[in-house]
Amino acid sequence: MTEGFRRGNIRVEKYLRATVLNDVVELEKRVWKKDGYREVNAPMVYFELAYLTNGLVLTAFDEGVYSPAERAELARNDPWYDGDRPIGFAALFADFDHNGPFWYGARMGVDEHYQDKNVGDTMVNALYECAKERNIPRIRWTYDPLQSRNGYIYLRKMGGLVKEIGFNYYSAVFTNDHFNRGISTDRFIVEWMIGSERVRERMEEGRVPPADTAAVTPENTINEIHIGEDGLEMHGERWLFQSSMSPIFVEIPYDQDRLLKTDRARAQSLRDKCRALFMHYLARGYTVTDFVPKKAADGRRRVYYRLDQDLQWQRLRL
Repeated sequence: MTEGFRRGNIRVEKYLRATVLNDVVELEKRVWKKDGYREVNAPMVYFELAYLTNGLVLTAFDEGVYSPAERAELARNDPWYDGDRPIGFAALFADFDHNGPFWYGARMGVDEHYQDKNVGDTMVNALYECAKERNIPRIRWTYDPLQSRNGYIYLRKMGGLVKEIGFNYYSAVFTNDHFNRGISTDRFIVEWMIGSERVRERMEEGRVPPADTAAVTPENTINEIHIGEDGLEMHGERWLFQSSMSPIFVEIPYDQDRLLKTDRARAQSLRDKCRALFMHYLARGYTVTDFVPKKAADGRRRVYYRLDQDLQWQRLRL
C-alpha cells in the first residue's frame, strides 16, 4: 500500500508514525473538547490497537491550506499550531461478522480551524483507496441520524446504506461531552460497500444522482416537522406506523444543533419520535437508501430520509 495520499493542499498519511501518535491523541481531545480524560489512556490504546491489528489510522496534514503567515498567527494564539501537526484523523478497527470481514470506523475528527476546508473529503477519498488496496469489502460506522449534514454526506454523497439503528448506542462513559450530554445517543449503522456500483460511481466518477424531490409526497411521508411559535423545529402530529408503501420518507429536523442549544428537552422528544419510526420500519425490511433535501413552497428547507422495502418483505405485507 502506498504510504501517502495527497489532494490539493492536504496530505494524508496512511501509516501511523510513532512520532505522531501523541499528537493524534491530543487532536482527538481537542476535537471532542475533552480535558483530562479518564480519557487520557483510552485514546492512546485504541489508536495503537487500530494500527497494530490490521485496522487503519489516517492522519491529515496542512500542505498549504493556510499560508505561512496565517499559520504563524494561529501559533501566536496557540502554540499547538507551531509545527507540522495533524489537522485530521480517522481510526478504524478490523472486524468480521456473518457477512465477512470489514473495517469499523471508531473515530474521525477534524481540527476546528480546518473544518469546511475539504479535510474530511480528502480523508474519505484516502480511506476508499486504502480499502481497495487492502481488499476490504465494506466499512461500517455510526452517526446520529438527526445530523442532516452527515446524512447528506454519508448516504447521498458517499453512497452508504443503513439497515440498522442502535438505541442509545453509546454508554454515558463515552458521551460526557458537549455534543451528547443529556441526549440519547441513537445511531444509524452505515454500510459502505466498497465494490458496489453505487459507491464506485460516486467515489471514482464523481457522479452523485440528483435528489428525487418529486418522489416525496404527502401520501408517502410518514411524519412531519413543524416550526413552533418560538421558531424552533418540533415534531408534528403526523406519525404513521401502518404504511406498506415503498419508498416512504421520514422527515428529520434541518438544524438539530440549534434545537440542542436552545431546548434539549424538545430535542429529545423529537428524537424519540423519529427513532421509533426508524426502528419500526427497519425491522420490517426497509433500508435507508437516500437523503433528500427539499425546499418547500414557502422557502423553508426540509430534509428527508428515503426508505425502500426489500421485495421479499413487500410480499409478506407486514
